[in-house]
Amino acid sequence: MKITASLFPGILRIALPVFILFVTNGCRNTGNNVREYGWFDFVIPDTDSLSNDIDMSFLNESVAGASGFVTVKDGHFIDGKGERIRFFGTNLTFGSCFPDRETAVKIAARLRKLGMNVVRFHHMDNQSAPNGIWDKDRKNLDPGQLEKLDWLIYQLKIHGIYTNINTHVSYTYPGMDYKDIEQFNYGKAIDNFYRPYIEMQKVYAEKLLKHVNIYTGNAYSEEPAVAFVEINNENSLLSNWALLPRLNSAHMKNLITQWQLWLRSNPEYSKKEGYNNDLIDIIANYGTKATSTAKEMMWAFLMNTEISYAKEMSEFLRNKLRVRALISESQASYSGAAGILREAESSDYIDMHAYWEHPSFPGRSWSPTDWLIRNTSMVSDRKGGTLLSFDQHRVKGMPLTISEYDHPAPSFFCAEMFPMINSISAFQDFDGIYHFTFNQPFDEGRINNFFSSAGHPLKQVFVPAGAVLFRMGAVQPGRQTISLNMPPGAVLGELVESGGELRLHGSNMRSVWKKYGAHESLIALHRMDVNMEASNPGLSESVSEPAGPWESDTGEIIWDNNDSSNAVFKVKTPSARVAAGYIGGKAVELGSITVEMDATPFNWATVTITSLDGKPLEVSSRILLSAAGRAENTDMKWNEGKTTVGSGWGEAPTKVEGIPARLVFRDMDRFRVHSLDPAGNRVTEVPVLKRGRNQSFDIDAGYRTLWYIIVR
Repeated sequence: MKITASLFPGILRIALPVFILFVTNGCRNTGNNVREYGWFDFVIPDTDSLSNDIDMSFLNESVAGASGFVTVKDGHFIDGKGERIRFFGTNLTFGSCFPDRETAVKIAARLRKLGMNVVRFHHMDNQSAPNGIWDKDRKNLDPGQLEKLDWLIYQLKIHGIYTNINTHVSYTYPGMDYKDIEQFNYGKAIDNFYRPYIEMQKVYAEKLLKHVNIYTGNAYSEEPAVAFVEINNENSLLSNWALLPRLNSAHMKNLITQWQLWLRSNPEYSKKEGYNNDLIDIIANYGTKATSTAKEMMWAFLMNTEISYAKEMSEFLRNKLRVRALISESQASYSGAAGILREAESSDYIDMHAYWEHPSFPGRSWSPTDWLIRNTSMVSDRKGGTLLSFDQHRVKGMPLTISEYDHPAPSFFCAEMFPMINSISAFQDFDGIYHFTFNQPFDEGRINNFFSSAGHPLKQVFVPAGAVLFRMGAVQPGRQTISLNMPPGAVLGELVESGGELRLHGSNMRSVWKKYGAHESLIALHRMDVNMEASNPGLSESVSEPAGPWESDTGEIIWDNNDSSNAVFKVKTPSARVAAGYIGGKAVELGSITVEMDATPFNWATVTITSLDGKPLEVSSRILLSAAGRAENTDMKWNEGKTTVGSGWGEAPTKVEGIPARLVFRDMDRFRVHSLDPAGNRVTEVPVLKRGRNQSFDIDAGYRTLWYIIVR
């Protein structure tokens, strides 16, 4: 994640006007009742773990790794018993990786209750204690911080939650004098070739991974609850290719020395037309006079250097440190087509990151006052939003995880996040999803920054539904797979053709897929992957782009995004239903259930109906209904375009938009409905109109809740 520690904690503040509850003309009269629309206080507890109707703890093992290490079989993760395991969790960053003992217990219990089973430890290497793992001099690991980390990982373990340890993320190497080049922050690209930095990575990895956890008795390299180790976050040489002419003298000298050695090892290029032995000249004139031969030389050298580094680090962890966890070098999209090859040759699984409408900073990077979001719904995006990029980099036969994902606050549309990403990930048969992030401060009753789910009602209320959709497999995998055949020998040609698109956070794989006739709708139609064992490049078969809604080959997902102002994302499976998007004033049919939402000022909402016992909704004894629109803090100060609040993020308590709707259930066993408080405890029984095996009930702002439990 490309962030700075200054965001955590508390630099940003969000808000909304004081409590308003009012009846609008858009609400329809049903009998003698009027469904109420309005905003109300709804403060999500960040550390509550008491067992109640929303408790998903049953999904976790009693002790993570008790049966052995997580391994890979047939392209997916399996646990020590040889059973398929999917991971759904979150990130902890900076000082949040080192909570006090009491908070550590609460974090582990809370995440287990919501249905999560993995935590990624990120940005630990950025600072000295108390916000990082280093001692004051940043030469050794701080003993006190290690003790806190040990205790937290132990607590996660005994709550059935696995750990993902990142080694290099944001440690700043000595000699990094690039204040005006943000893309080089933390040595990105440079530490893929500069030997002193590579050796420093090894030293840190050994200090951390060979450390023995005083509570488990295992070194992290031999701890079954440590399922994953990531070597170098969002970092590749090719992604910063265009900036290499701006290297300082020490780094430039080192790179050119390696270039000259590579030229001597590849003399065949000197006989080709367009040969150029000046690497910096090739880069500086890439878009003008650089020949195809020169471009091929540049990409071949950079790719060889990067992959050699990745293999060296992976082999160091496996052979020298004897790391038993599964290893990822970096995210596959970093270097595009070459990143896919790099990960296929050096990693145990493919990892990816994405953010829907990540904030942008027109002036100073990460300014707390000068930032913008587009603030649109991903449901409305005809290009598939963030979701397409995952499959465009997925290697056939390898598991895929998404170790960072978010729809950043203060977007109006955060409620769509987990229902969409978890449904599509289950359909694509992915293996892990991590939200970014769950950071302190906890239990402040307010949304604290762009990313953290702490204090954000919508980033917690839909987590249990997400666990049902993904971990419990409520959405079945696609039946047909469309592969992009890309043998290793074709990668260099793809770089010559579209490698100029590579940036630190930009890949060329969208262009590669498009070149062979793929379209964005594939993400919802069929499973997708990249087949690197194929003989010839191209799509495994052509698929026509639908003129209407995108419907999965299982029939369970329908994504109607033709009209952005009326877009709806629907999921219909035996044990889950989802309706997200512009559903106000409509009757959304979800098989045996219909959601009839009243027209509201915004007309946008997300509704999930999920069986918590895994049974079909018609007979399930415990069904969770979540329904939400927007969530903000008190006294938020939006600009006129609703694209920023600057520094006016506001205060506690958080307030949410109550969704007025009637839900109709047909041909089902009778049930009772209870509204839940923010912690998931029952508050009020909701009247249910019963007519034979058909039943209906109303929800609205009067219940002052975003979720309900349906019981038999």
